[in-house]
Amino acid sequence: MHHTLSAAATVDRWNNQTPPRLTVAPGDTVTFQCTDSSGGQVRPDWTAADFRARFEPLRVHTLTGPVAIDGSEPGDALEIRIDAYQHHGHAWTSLIPGLGLLPEDFPDHHLFIWKLEERVTRSFPGVTLDLHPFAGIIGVQRAEAGEFRTRAPGPFGGNLDVRQLTAGTTLFLPIFTPGAGVLVGDCHAAQGDGEVCINGMEAPMDVTLTFHLHKRRPLAGPYAIFPGGFAPPRYATRPWHLFIESDEQPREACRRAVRRAIEFIVARLGVTPAMAYTLCSVVLDLKVSQLVNVPTTTITAALPDAIFD
Repeated sequence: MHHTLSAAATVDRWNNQTPPRLTVAPGDTVTFQCTDSSGGQVRPDWTAADFRARFEPLRVHTLTGPVAIDGSEPGDALEIRIDAYQHHGHAWTSLIPGLGLLPEDFPDHHLFIWKLEERVTRSFPGVTLDLHPFAGIIGVQRAEAGEFRTRAPGPFGGNLDVRQLTAGTTLFLPIFTPGAGVLVGDCHAAQGDGEVCINGMEAPMDVTLTFHLHKRRPLAGPYAIFPGGFAPPRYATRPWHLFIESDEQPREACRRAVRRAIEFIVARLGVTPAMAYTLCSVVLDLKVSQLVNVPTTTITAALPDAIFD
């Protein structure tokens, strides 16, 4: 059976006492109608001044659910087949003082609004980006009693921001409470590995998931089967720019690599550093290249040349 759950009533905290809005049988499919991560606060006509004056960060992340899976109990595993995503034609990416990988470099608010075509966006000057929509948050209710902010992920899933959770991927989560209590949101039309400025392309989206239940199958944490294609095929048609940094502190290596990518984009496109940082957050992929040369970690930041018009 196929159900639809609207975004008419949403939550922005984990709380295993929140009653389910819908109970479905194993094998059922649910389309979650999700607002953007701000709960619809950020409008397509907003400016950076609007964002600075009107944005309420305590409303992030806005999630649709919970959905209970009939018969599910702690110790079971939930199989979630990701069937489809449908964006609503727009998204946003922001810089917020004090947040992101480089808060000391970007002390001011910044907002960029993306207009989304079916498969690409041409909103950024001199760039065409392929979309790869996914939900930043897919999770079940936590085992702990109480109310928790949604920012930190965990064994229950949650704010994983794994951009490979695209349509065609199957995600498995351990269940900690009767009914599981599935919540979905924080959808991104595109995101680089690292989401360095604090946002991907934050987008309202419809998310269609099919659920299967595996009884008495303990699972240590989230596990997924991804069909492959770690980058859009078009990005493989031209070279990649690799910014490589090593440091005993992995975040320091990340900072230097991203700063070099920002400098490259500014020189290539003539945009502001804030715009270049925004672009990095939605397309630059940060990878751990080596951990064996203790205590030094090497980070590679990869930028596809195919995005440049």
